[in-house]
Amino acid sequence: MGTGATDHGTHTGPPLLRLHLFGGFRVTRDGGPALAERWPRPSARALVKLLAVSPGHSLHREQAMEICWPGADPQAALGSLRVALHAARRAIEPELAPRASSSYLTGEGTLLRLDPATVVIDADEAEELATRALAEGGTAPLAAALAAFTGELLPEDRYAAWAETRRAQLAALHDRVRLALAEAHLAEGGNESATEVALHALTSAPAEERAHRVVIEACLRQGLRRQAVRQYHLCREALDAELGVRPGPETERLHLLALDAAAAVLPASASPVLPAAIRAPAGSPLRGRDEALRALLAEGGPPVRLVGGEAGVGKTRLTTEAARRAASAGTTVLWGAGHDAEGHTPYGVFVEALDAWLADRPPAERARIGGEYPELAALLPSLGQIGAGRERSPEEERDRFFRGTAGLLGDLAASSPVLLVLDDLHAADTGSYQLLSHLARRAAAGATGWRFLVTYRAEEFDAGDPRRAALEALVHGRLAEPVELGRLDRDQCLAVARDAGALTGLDRVWELSLGNPLFALELARTVHEGADPGAPGAPEGVRQLVAARLARLGPAARRVVEAISVTGGSAALTEILDVAGQGLHPPLSPAEAADAVDAAVTASLVTERPVVAGGRSLPGLAFRHPLVRLTCYDGLSTARRRQLHSAYAEAVLRHRPDAVDTLATQLARADDPGRPAICAGRPSAPPPSAPTTRRTATTPS
Repeated sequence: MGTGATDHGTHTGPPLLRLHLFGGFRVTRDGGPALAERWPRPSARALVKLLAVSPGHSLHREQAMEICWPGADPQAALGSLRVALHAARRAIEPELAPRASSSYLTGEGTLLRLDPATVVIDADEAEELATRALAEGGTAPLAAALAAFTGELLPEDRYAAWAETRRAQLAALHDRVRLALAEAHLAEGGNESATEVALHALTSAPAEERAHRVVIEACLRQGLRRQAVRQYHLCREALDAELGVRPGPETERLHLLALDAAAAVLPASASPVLPAAIRAPAGSPLRGRDEALRALLAEGGPPVRLVGGEAGVGKTRLTTEAARRAASAGTTVLWGAGHDAEGHTPYGVFVEALDAWLADRPPAERARIGGEYPELAALLPSLGQIGAGRERSPEEERDRFFRGTAGLLGDLAASSPVLLVLDDLHAADTGSYQLLSHLARRAAAGATGWRFLVTYRAEEFDAGDPRRAALEALVHGRLAEPVELGRLDRDQCLAVARDAGALTGLDRVWELSLGNPLFALELARTVHEGADPGAPGAPEGVRQLVAARLARLGPAARRVVEAISVTGGSAALTEILDVAGQGLHPPLSPAEAADAVDAAVTASLVTERPVVAGGRSLPGLAFRHPLVRLTCYDGLSTARRRQLHSAYAEAVLRHRPDAVDTLATQLARADDPGRPAICAGRPSAPPPSAPTTRRTATTPS
């Protein structure tokens, strides 16, 4: 029973006064007039707090004077006490009549006292609950007692000597309850709850050996041998630093159990977990990729296969089929992807691969993995994303994450081969490339049982991008093998169109797609829905893909690409540079124009290729695909198109004044009435959004 504890269940008379000491001093009442928030005198407030923490909640007047007014003249101190006592009684009982006795703060001769029949103190209630719970045992009463300690005792008086004894007494009781609760959870089989409570105890008392033992035993019961060993060493370090002693015999016994080679290790999965990307059956056959598929599934060779190629060429489709076949043969497949819209999240592609696999595991298995590899829990939501613990440098955290990832993959590979698919790696951060290199070196150095399929688009890397250098280093170090996908041939392309339901317009699908599987599929769907694949406007899927690539260009490069789009698909380099320098607003300098051309070529939107102009072969620029040009042209406003057509006509007039047909076409599309003589007698130009089917020297291939 705590000091001053009283059963108030049958209380009658004045409303109970409640003193709250945990979390900061407050006074409330169960009824009567409201109490003022501000005390009239600080000394009155201090006097009530002093009585609240004193044994029996009573104090001799001289003791109160010595504590509250040390060194003061006795008569002056007595006067101050009377004033403080009067103010305190009025503050806690506003309705008190003059010269009436207080219902709460009484004076019996030389003693000042808080009446236990009318005053309730939260610290006393917590003490009473704790004493009873420790005697009874059991998680329920211990948890209720622990919850009663709602904060620090009088934090505003943390260093006051008069509160020190009561503070230490309650802190010790609080620690006893917490340790007893941890041990009760352990006794009832609640390993996770026991660990959680014990770790809380260790935050305030790192050398509490009982708490360390609870954590070690809970880890052993869950098969977390490494974690148990780690906790033992933390215990040993804390005891040595604070007390200069070694762990006791029971702790040493648990340590020996943790070191036993026969202890439980990470169990193998009951069955492979298929990533969402390959769970659904393939909707249509994979056309024209037999050789590439064999290369991806071939035994031996470097641990990394780098699948490259232009956008829409089918890298992900090929890799999905390879992963599906590997899974059917008993391989554990993990799948992660980079996402342009999310930016370069730390190790995002690996986090997605590991977390997607973990999300499908039972909670008990996730708990075991999180305990065995705590270095992964800071990044993987399925493990709870716990804090990283003590502060470490970025290099230390990276090394821990690398080792943890390798350890988890090694455990998985102990029961079956592991295949990690890293899709769209061009959208991943530099750290993901460093981790890939680390794991690839581990795989090449020994029989680790894991390998990688990586898809990427080389055009997404700038010339000085360290990620490009990382991939090149993998290839040069014979840790990776490139698998470059080209476009499909005519028969394969038409097969893709037929698979999508197209029965007519197949020649047009081939001419507009040029063997790009995604473009062929989108065009075939357009045909299947009854539309003309050659009608103005690219299919929606193509528009989205190309628009996203155009959006990643810088302003200058995009303006140059727009200028090329009005030429019909290809033009002489000198004419495009002329438009850039004199026809754009604001104009580009020669250096800016050259950089813009380089950026457009690097992005694989246009390519450098000779064109025939005026009977001569000249260096030129052409779109890599007619649908790319069509999407870019369709995105221009009418005013912008007219301005660019006019600017290109001026450039042609300066360089090839005898190219009357080209000038007539451009001026007609510019709706320029300023040169009727050139246009006179010439046929109208065909609509720009419907590329002709006849292949010429200036038609992009």
